[in-house]
Amino acid sequence: MPLDFNKIKNIHLVGVGGCGVSGIAKILHEMGFKVSGSDVKENPNTVRLKDMGVKIQIGHDADNVRGIDLMVYSSAVSFDNPELKEGQAKGIPILKRAEMLAWIMSRSQNRIAVAGTHGKTTTTAMIAKVLDAAKLNPTFLIGCDMDYVGGNAKMGSGGFCVAEADESDSSFLFLSPTIEIITNIEEDHMEHFGNTEELFRTFEEFASRVPANGFILVDGTDPNNRRLMERAGKRFITYGLDPGMEYSAKNLKHSKFNSSYILLKNGEEVGEVGLSVPGWQNVLNSLAVFAIGFEFGIDFSLMVSALQTFVGARRRFSIVGEQSDIMIIDDYAHHPTEIKATLSAARAGWPKRKIVCVFQPHRYTRTKLLKDRFGTAFSDADRVIISDIYAASEKPIPGISGKTIANLLDKEKASYIPKKEKIVEQLMKELKPGDMLLTVGAGDIYTVAKEILLRLKMRDHPDVHRDGG
Repeated sequence: MPLDFNKIKNIHLVGVGGCGVSGIAKILHEMGFKVSGSDVKENPNTVRLKDMGVKIQIGHDADNVRGIDLMVYSSAVSFDNPELKEGQAKGIPILKRAEMLAWIMSRSQNRIAVAGTHGKTTTTAMIAKVLDAAKLNPTFLIGCDMDYVGGNAKMGSGGFCVAEADESDSSFLFLSPTIEIITNIEEDHMEHFGNTEELFRTFEEFASRVPANGFILVDGTDPNNRRLMERAGKRFITYGLDPGMEYSAKNLKHSKFNSSYILLKNGEEVGEVGLSVPGWQNVLNSLAVFAIGFEFGIDFSLMVSALQTFVGARRRFSIVGEQSDIMIIDDYAHHPTEIKATLSAARAGWPKRKIVCVFQPHRYTRTKLLKDRFGTAFSDADRVIISDIYAASEKPIPGISGKTIANLLDKEKASYIPKKEKIVEQLMKELKPGDMLLTVGAGDIYTVAKEILLRLKMRDHPDVHRDGG
């Protein structure tokens, strides 16, 4: 039976510190619901929600669900969670994160869902910024914090909602978008899908959810997207770095954190675009934004201006700091395609710097499945250190570790150092002025970047203490 949200006042979110659930909590709070949430530990998301007036509990306890009308839980929450069990025992309505997102999106006329193996977060964030600049006042939910909204979500009053659509557990099938963006379809999350055909079938089902008056925007150079176009029977708009796409680019130039190009629409020049984020992958992401913008009649110069001030999503080629002429960058890349793109951006933007890459593999299943592709992903790095695997709740697989990847790399430039503290010690011996340190991975490898910056400051300025004083 569908929920009557007119009768719901108190909503509790389990796993509220996660990127997706924290954004939903913020939106629900802004809608006027009385929102509470719990998580195993405090983080910036829980602190921000608490400051807004959301009741936050650290730790999961059955007492946390007392007096609630609805429970929402993160996909990271296990079924033996005491709050879930208590909610079930009391007959409280319980929704998955994606089901709650689907309801939020359903309130907007134009529902834009951004899916794909790579580029979802940045593309979603760029679209939200352009729609906001065009005074369309969108609701949006992004997979990470953005500096221009002070968080990862905002409740709008316009007719637009744009959200990142998570394919990792097929939960994007709860959504009913009027517009879909599918950046690419590659092997990932195979612990869930099992095989590539099931992965493709799930995206095919996702595509089928677009209504007859909607459309699907795809990178038309991606082989699986081309296959989808042949089978889905929907209206498709293509973008990509191939000139045969409806939206494409020429005269690409890269310099440090900046990229520029000439936008082409159906082969005709539209104008010059300047981005404040590096790499061909961000050029690709921005092409999707222009396609959306033109569909809704947004002025080209307004879009250019909005994108020029877009400085990237958190942990997407984010500068941690610079000390002793050593640049320290952190990036969320955790798939071979993403790593190659990140290192390519670093090489194109800083051709004279030595690039030292520290990679923390994410999940045993991903490492096992894609180990051979990881072995070819680091060609633009001069030095590579591979740490042990960030499990992300997975159980170890015998014979699979960070060494699995390190053994496939050039032994002259690659090392396997399992522990982060040992990596820091080694880097402090190796790093020289003019180097760029890139910490890469979806786990907690960013702590190495922060520790290196602190140690360099302490070395250069003995009066600097660990607490920043």
